[in-house]
Amino acid sequence: MNTTDAVDWHTSIAEDFAAGYDRSPRFRERLAVWRGLIARHVHGGDRVLDAGCGAGTFSFEAADRGARVEGIDGSPAMIALCRKRAAASPQADVRFDVALLETLSTRPAGSVDVVMSSSVLEYLPDLEGEVARLARLLPVGGRLLLSLPNAASRYRRIERLAFRLTRRPRYYAHVRSLATEAEMRDIFARCGLEMIETTDYAVPPGPAWLRRALGLDRGGQMLLVAVGRRGVDADATGTP
Repeated sequence: MNTTDAVDWHTSIAEDFAAGYDRSPRFRERLAVWRGLIARHVHGGDRVLDAGCGAGTFSFEAADRGARVEGIDGSPAMIALCRKRAAASPQADVRFDVALLETLSTRPAGSVDVVMSSSVLEYLPDLEGEVARLARLLPVGGRLLLSLPNAASRYRRIERLAFRLTRRPRYYAHVRSLATEAEMRDIFARCGLEMIETTDYAVPPGPAWLRRALGLDRGGQMLLVAVGRRGVDADATGTP
């Protein structure tokens, strides 16, 4: 599978994905986590890039904080949903474009204050390379907010094995990268970012007694959030 496959997958589920924030407890938990992140790390007047914005939910959260937001996504269907919502919210300083993350390499270094990337980098094979690509866009003090599957989670390890045996869950066919907190700290450091916040969320599915019996809660919850701040010792390439 390549990046195009992952984009096509998300295009096929665009409407259901957007509706998830209205009807799915797991999506609502994700929104609560990211709403907190945005409240802590996005300020009025910030230039914000939502890299892999999906249906634009977090882009509008950042715009509500008074930021100037650009969202990009490789899926035209997702961007169509974003633009529809933007047309109904003319007061929000937000715009959306169809683009892959690789196009960001042509943008000026230090051109945005905050980069957000929720559950995107797992679909790309070179996790450190993508973090470096995003970090390059930040000035000193700029913040990178990202989430991806938590490789320390025992559930994630079982999920990987289950996919090899059954080809389920289907989305796992597109997953290329996972990381632990320690791995993300090292990646951030090599990309000129200081880790300033981490957390995990998303309890594995199933009743608590079954999770305990199978040890599914070991290693943390399913999704890892990491926030990095660009340091003064990083050069224009994002390398310390």
